[in-house]
Amino acid sequence: MKKREWICFSVIIVSLIMSIFAFLPINKSYKVDPWMSKVSDNTKIKDLSIPGTHDSGAMHSLFDVAGKCQDVSIIKQLDMGVRFFDIRLQLVDNELNVVHSFVDQELKFEWVLNYYKNFLKYYNSEFIIMSIKEDAESKDSSKSFKDVLVSLLAKYNDYICYDNKLPETVKEARGKVYILSRYELDFGISAYQGWKDSTTFELNDLYVQDNYCINDIDEKKKDIKATLEYSKNNNDKLVLNFTSCYIDGAFPPSYAGSAAKEINPWFIDYINENENDRLGIIVADFMTGELATAIYRRNMA
Repeated sequence: MKKREWICFSVIIVSLIMSIFAFLPINKSYKVDPWMSKVSDNTKIKDLSIPGTHDSGAMHSLFDVAGKCQDVSIIKQLDMGVRFFDIRLQLVDNELNVVHSFVDQELKFEWVLNYYKNFLKYYNSEFIIMSIKEDAESKDSSKSFKDVLVSLLAKYNDYICYDNKLPETVKEARGKVYILSRYELDFGISAYQGWKDSTTFELNDLYVQDNYCINDIDEKKKDIKATLEYSKNNNDKLVLNFTSCYIDGAFPPSYAGSAAKEINPWFIDYINENENDRLGIIVADFMTGELATAIYRRNMA
C-alpha cells in the first residue's frame, strides 16, 4: 500500500472510531461538594436547608415510568449533596431489599448502608438522615423484618446513631447516619404511629407536608409554599417538605416524572426569589445537581 493510500485509510478508520464513540453515553465526572463542611459547627440542624429524595432507590418500575421516582443512584445523590433519604424496604429470603411497593429496585439495603459508610469515611463533615419504611410484606423468610433490620444496622454501629432525637447542632451530628423510623422500632426518630397519608401534619418533633395525590399542580405549589412559609417562621420542628406528587385521575395518567418536570424548575425559581429563607428538608422526585445545589447553598448565605 502506497503512503498516500495508507494515510487515507488511516483517516477513514480514525473517523469511523470517532463516529462510534460519538454515539456512546459518556459518564461525566463532577466534583463532590461536602457542603456541610462550610456550615458553622454551631448551626442548629432545624435551621438547615437540606436536599432530600422521595423513594430514594426507586429507579425501576413498570415500563420504567409508573412508580419510578429517581433517575440517579443513591451514590450520585450523595455526591450531588442529598443528605435525606427515603428508603423503602421489603424482607425477602431473610434479606432486606429496596423496593417501591411491589417493584424490586435491584438494590440491597446493605449496599445502601455501605454507600453511607464509605461516603462518611471520606467526608466526615457530613451527616445523613435516613427514613426507613417497610413498603411491602415479607415473603419466604424465617426471620422477622425487625430482627433482620436490627442485625444489619449493628454491622454499621460506628456510623449509625440510634438516638430518638437529632442532636441540636451540626457539630454534634457530623459523621453519622440518623434514623427516622416509619417502622415500629424502639430507636430512631419516631414517625410510625401517627404518620398521615397525603396531607400536612405535625408528628412529635416533625412538621410534614406530603400531599402527593393532588387535583392539579397549582394545588401542590400552594402546599409547598405554605410549608416554606412555616419553615421560615418556625424552628422548633424538623420540617419535611415533599415536592413529590402525581395528579389524581389525570388523562393521560400523571406519574412522578411528569409532575417533577414542572415542579422542580418552578421550585428552583421560586426559592431563588426568596434568598434568605430557611427551607427545611426538601424531599423531591428526580433530584438533579442543579436542584440540590439551589437548596443547600442557602446554608452559606
